[in-house]
Amino acid sequence: MTSPSPAIAERWRVGAHSLLGARRGTNMDAFVLLPAEGIVVLADGMGSTRRGGEAARWAVQQFAEELAATQVRDESAVNGTVAAVQQRLVAEFAVQGALTGATTLCAVVADGDELLIVNLGDSRCHLLHDGGLLALTTDHTVAAHLVAVGAAEPDSPLARRTANHLRRYLGNPAGATADVTRHRLAATDAVLLSTDGVHGVLTVDQMTDIMLADHDPELTARRLVVAAVAAGGTDDATALVLRPVG
Repeated sequence: MTSPSPAIAERWRVGAHSLLGARRGTNMDAFVLLPAEGIVVLADGMGSTRRGGEAARWAVQQFAEELAATQVRDESAVNGTVAAVQQRLVAEFAVQGALTGATTLCAVVADGDELLIVNLGDSRCHLLHDGGLLALTTDHTVAAHLVAVGAAEPDSPLARRTANHLRRYLGNPAGATADVTRHRLAATDAVLLSTDGVHGVLTVDQMTDIMLADHDPELTARRLVVAAVAAGGTDDATALVLRPVG
């Protein structure tokens, strides 16, 4: 058994911003920041389900609370937490096979000097490193799968049509498994978690410029979301930014 992870709060500054999109009357994005516990988690409720926003809020709270109660923060603990939340989501939102709520999940969990990146769906985690913004997650969408197997070009009509069709998501009655990867970050790195209301509207270059423009994570998160809305985004938009102290 390893000792509890040092808190993100001791080494990181965390900022978040979220805006309701023009499509619906309720923001279906949700997030929980537990910097003292080393946990930052984001979710985007599936708009095709009646209770998607509720599922997102429920999932981030359950994930954060469940993991905060554990003493070990490794891949096994994270996978166990995802499985527990998945089981409860199905019991609550897929009664008798009728799916009423489901969601993506993207999280950063501190494990010692490293970060575990957790992803299920099409919310994303990016790493700002040496002036460039690198994707740490892969979208679990039909479009991403078609591009990966060479069945579609990234900008093809087929890819655009299937960009929001999730192949994996939390609350799926058929089961859900997250990708969990481990990263050791440099002192000058920063991490961005976002819903597709941000990264689906802004280009990588635009997000990079905003991430590089200011070292205040709260201001950076706000600028990313405002830029996405100004660029014509109509979906709910949420950004979480983590930067090292110093």
